[in-house]
Amino acid sequence: MEIDLNLLRVFDLLYEERNMTRAAARLFLTQSAVSHALARLRIVLDDPLFLRIPSGLQPTQRAHQLAPRLRVALAEIRNLVAAPVFDPATTSRRFTISASSYFCGLITRVTTLVRGSAPGVSLQFVNLGTDLTQAVDLQEVDLVLGGFGRVPIRFRSELLFQDELAWVTGVHHAAGEQPSDHEAFLARPRIGIFAHPPGDRYREGAAHDDILRHATPDVGDGAASSASAKRGPASLVVYDVVTAMAIAAATDMVALVPRRYAETSASAARVRIVDLPKNRAEKIDISMLWHSRVQDDPDSLWLRSIVREAVKLHIEDARPKALSAGSGVFGGTRVKTKEPAVRGKRDRNKVAVKHR
Repeated sequence: MEIDLNLLRVFDLLYEERNMTRAAARLFLTQSAVSHALARLRIVLDDPLFLRIPSGLQPTQRAHQLAPRLRVALAEIRNLVAAPVFDPATTSRRFTISASSYFCGLITRVTTLVRGSAPGVSLQFVNLGTDLTQAVDLQEVDLVLGGFGRVPIRFRSELLFQDELAWVTGVHHAAGEQPSDHEAFLARPRIGIFAHPPGDRYREGAAHDDILRHATPDVGDGAASSASAKRGPASLVVYDVVTAMAIAAATDMVALVPRRYAETSASAARVRIVDLPKNRAEKIDISMLWHSRVQDDPDSLWLRSIVREAVKLHIEDARPKALSAGSGVFGGTRVKTKEPAVRGKRDRNKVAVKHR
């Protein structure tokens, strides 16, 4: 079956716009020409493709099946014939990066670097959604920052840094009210963190072809690891780390949060950061992910280099600095818990406070 590639471009924009007038305007064609092209497509593909409804056009099931694969194919054709030239200083390219609130500090670094070397570039940061895999496939997202347990073969990923979970509790509590070890923390009312509604909890990893987010910083009460299940259910579940730390600072509740975030967030001014014991440590691998089709594209290579530089600067800036006595990161105090040598005989003196 032979088909005019121009017809596929018409289909792609009709599917995106769901409106004949807007699609025609973007194609610089008359509505009559677009209508004629759609009629030819219907014959070739033996399907109505779009049904007229009061609000515009409604794609058929066949159109929904074709659209994602067709968009990928058209993008590959454009990449094939496009000249491999990218000049950050003169480009007006828009990049979309998907990341959770965990990356707030890193996003600031990325923005600063981009503004310094590519003032014409525009950035769009979006939160991680349940349709993440499709968004990367359709080139709606250029780069994803997060933790991933499974990456389909058509995607590429690169480890940026490693974080670990740590307890946070309010500094306003009297010393005797502070948890003294890991077991004591587990006994406290705990704040869990989950970024999506409960109905979306298992939807993302349902298909083997999907990106599986694993040990994501925004998931403090999910299936990040076997250790998560051993902690038991949380007393309260919130949608991000910022909220969890604010509640921990104002109540007697505790939360497990990524240590880097706790150390660099202004919210840490009112919380005490407590390390997990070495035998209970829970690591989080933080990576960036992109589609393999843009692996060697100059613009994608540049964007990834910007993120690497931002990570380097962010880590250097977060290194411990000499602070006044009695103060910790942003005024908080960092504590290291130790497992009791003999169960049932806890030595309260084994809680060592480190001032940073």
